[in-house]
Amino acid sequence: MTESSFNREEKSRLFRLNMQILADAFTSHYQNITFYAQNDRPCLEGIRLYKRGKSLNPRFVYLLQSKDVDNTFPEYKNIGFICVGHTDITCFHPSCPVIELKNSPDFLDAFEMVQETFAKYRQWDTHLQYALNSEHPLDEMLLASLDIFGNPMFIHNTDFYILSCPRYVQGMTVWERDSRTGHNMVPLSLIHDFKADTEYLDTLSKKAPDLFSAEQRGYRILYVNLWNGSRYEGRICVDEIQSELQKGNYLALEYLGQFIELAIKHKSLFSLSMGNDMDRFFNEYLDGTIGDNQRILNYLYFLHWKQNDRYLCLRLETEQRDINMLSAAATLGHIETQIPSGHAFLYRHSIAVVVNLSYGHSSASEVISSLAILMREGLLKMGASSEIHDFMLVPQGYIQASAALDLGRKSDSMTWCYRFDDYLLEYLLKKGREEIPPQLLCSEKLLLLKKYDDKNKTDLYHTVKVYLELERSILQTAKELYIHRSTLFYRLDRIRKIAGIDFEDSRERLILRLSFYILEQKLET
Repeated sequence: MTESSFNREEKSRLFRLNMQILADAFTSHYQNITFYAQNDRPCLEGIRLYKRGKSLNPRFVYLLQSKDVDNTFPEYKNIGFICVGHTDITCFHPSCPVIELKNSPDFLDAFEMVQETFAKYRQWDTHLQYALNSEHPLDEMLLASLDIFGNPMFIHNTDFYILSCPRYVQGMTVWERDSRTGHNMVPLSLIHDFKADTEYLDTLSKKAPDLFSAEQRGYRILYVNLWNGSRYEGRICVDEIQSELQKGNYLALEYLGQFIELAIKHKSLFSLSMGNDMDRFFNEYLDGTIGDNQRILNYLYFLHWKQNDRYLCLRLETEQRDINMLSAAATLGHIETQIPSGHAFLYRHSIAVVVNLSYGHSSASEVISSLAILMREGLLKMGASSEIHDFMLVPQGYIQASAALDLGRKSDSMTWCYRFDDYLLEYLLKKGREEIPPQLLCSEKLLLLKKYDDKNKTDLYHTVKVYLELERSILQTAKELYIHRSTLFYRLDRIRKIAGIDFEDSRERLILRLSFYILEQKLET
């Protein structure tokens, strides 16, 4: 009894609430609130009034009176309900999260409060979107989030430098000024305590938001770690000083973390601890201007990549080959969101991507498929290298990706991705034709046979072509040429005598097949 589910890509473009956030809002206004949930997905966009017989959509939570609940409700699955008044929770399917307002507040007041909660988070989401392109994105994101979490917040990197703390509150840690960089950082004494604290060390591997106990600081800290692929980059912290943390804060902090990670990647906000710019490194590496292999290995160590991991190189261009037509930062951000184990950067007026397939435990096909929507909507074309098993060969892999893109554009293919493996033959022949004319790359025997046909009005050249294409099958070749088998035997004998072709020699057969391809390519051009 639910409407069709909405597009997965659409779901990723805005913050969707779960029922826990609404339950937190009611708890702060009313007493005797009960929240039942075995399945609480972040999929809510708004509220609707329940109407019997109308199909329900999992994107909305439905407000109803307890008297509306009857024995038909088990038919609803994965639908959120807010019930005003005491109700029998067993009437709902277990997949449905339910908020029960037992003290029966005013029905319209409850509806208005839920609407205000959705509006609050929608406005917060909008502020995060705008902050991405601002001069100080981290400060603006945290400022916009203070009302959401009701507590002071800050961000630090792996070296405990404070990247953002827009509002200091009495009781927070007092930062120290690092004389070397001029930036605030966590006091060294506290850093040493953290490094000896088993609870803190355990938090470094967490992928989802979690709580740090009050033992170390005297108050609890809700945090989420920031990651670049599998590399820990720092964390966002919410100090429980001004108000009690809510369960719904976990979902909001996870969403905020995704925006912070994007801002950090594309504005080099972790350069304090890094000392090198990733884009500059990869540009120099593809240019071949890094002569020191140790520098390359040092950078691999920084990335937590290994020399013999599996790698994939991509080159992307617009249909008009003008990368300035795109919002480059947004495009790069989308790529790295879809491919966390890769790095996207501008290189010679194109977008280059180097992906570590080993870290993502993914295949080249999975990586390419993850960019399908971006490629279609942005009118982009992409060349993809073969899988590379040595980072030292990444520059050559990018050459493969570029060659595949160039050859693919010249073909009749309507696809948006051209893989080098599919254009290997064209590439080899193209490189050969750059130094030697096509007719000199072909078998002399085949050229001799072609001249004989032109002079004597025979069809021996085409006979050889069909015979080889059909893997030397007498029956199928005769059928394709509309001749009797005895006629085919006669022609093959004449071909042997005229051109000296040995059909039993596998190497000669390969040369003949390539010669046919080269001659046909020449005719097409």
